[in-house]
Amino acid sequence: MILPYFFKRISDNRFLISNMLRQFQFLNREQFDSLFAGKIDHELEEVLKSKKFLADNIDEVAREYRKLNAGLFSSTSLHIFVLTLACNLRCLYCQAEYNGIENAFMSTEIAKRSVDIALQTPQQNLFFEFQGGEPLLNFQTLKTIIEYTESVRGDKKVSYSLVTNAQAMTGLILDFLYAHDVKISFSIDGIKSIHDQDRPTKDGSSNFDRVNHWFKIAKEKYNNSNRISVLPTITKLNLSRAEEFIDFFCDLEVPYISIRELSPFGRVSKNRELISYTPKEFLDFYRRCMDYLIELNLKNKTRMRESITEIILQKIFGKHVVNYPDLRSPCGAAIGQIAYNWNGDIYTCDEGRMMSNIGRQDFRIGNVFENSYRECIESACEICNSSCIETNPSCSNCVYHPICGICPVYNFFTQNDFVGVPIKQDRCKILRGIFDYVIEWMNCEDESKRSLCMEWGA
Repeated sequence: MILPYFFKRISDNRFLISNMLRQFQFLNREQFDSLFAGKIDHELEEVLKSKKFLADNIDEVAREYRKLNAGLFSSTSLHIFVLTLACNLRCLYCQAEYNGIENAFMSTEIAKRSVDIALQTPQQNLFFEFQGGEPLLNFQTLKTIIEYTESVRGDKKVSYSLVTNAQAMTGLILDFLYAHDVKISFSIDGIKSIHDQDRPTKDGSSNFDRVNHWFKIAKEKYNNSNRISVLPTITKLNLSRAEEFIDFFCDLEVPYISIRELSPFGRVSKNRELISYTPKEFLDFYRRCMDYLIELNLKNKTRMRESITEIILQKIFGKHVVNYPDLRSPCGAAIGQIAYNWNGDIYTCDEGRMMSNIGRQDFRIGNVFENSYRECIESACEICNSSCIETNPSCSNCVYHPICGICPVYNFFTQNDFVGVPIKQDRCKILRGIFDYVIEWMNCEDESKRSLCMEWGA
């Protein structure tokens, strides 16, 4: 039996096919024509059977499909607490920019009500993430959330993480974070000149030295564990300096680097001339970074990995469930993550609450004083449904359909529609380019490169 498959013509004599079990296979023209006609020779038949393009037992395929998507049968695991909208920087690409609301700080009462709702989820292993603005400007509430959670969580396991620019970091704060094993992600965009241009202080002074100082102290305090990481954002300033970008983070000895494109939210549109780029320009940068990073890994000069690439490879190799909210169907809106805003409003995700900063409440699903966890989930159904890639016409024939995901917030912001037409979006163009690179890497002729690829996907 030939199972449903997707395909893409690479050239006149090269085709890429995929299936819902996230298997990929290159075929030449003769092989593709034979598959299309249903007249497959024995050698090709064995290859296609091994990757479940052909199957005798549909129940076995169904079980494997269910296993790969087991994350959809779990409840919300990531809970994001927006402690404040205030910030001590004026980043050119800030996604969380707001309209000058005074005293936009989460109170301890709202914090505790947020924790109570988060703990209503049936999920046993939860992740609480602190965001802003700059969350350390409201450290007292962060401290309250952790201490309160530990007193009421029962048999649930809660892990904590923080995204910070470190400008408000102190020794006492770091001691508390370490004592509660809080994972810390430092916002560092690269070398000093680029970081300070992308992330200026309000008085124009440099903040690079301070974040770099606290990153190194935290890394030492945590004994160089994976609990300390960096979170750069790529702007136009990075594009001509791919190797220097990778070298900088290799020198910091971080386990992962994330090559993230700009999102359209916040200040990006205001500073487009200074920081923006085309999808092609970003993908050229990504490819140069990855080529260089792979080379350094093969020479044992670093073990650093690119996090999104690793997630994609783990999805393809399929050895365990990968529940990354941005690359799943339906997306992680409410059923994978929830964001609790400083004022008690609850949103499908962090990007959804960013829309509220420009006066749009389309992704608001409740309030901590008015709604239960169950009510929030029920109110998110339309948004979840709109993110099902299986029902989006522009995605239905894409060869990368089985490993991709749709973002309703991005759709709504760029196309004023939850469903949208992803194929017209920069996000889609960038993802397809990254998928192209990953599939090429998996099938390259260099055995050592292929082995490294499999290692990342394990």
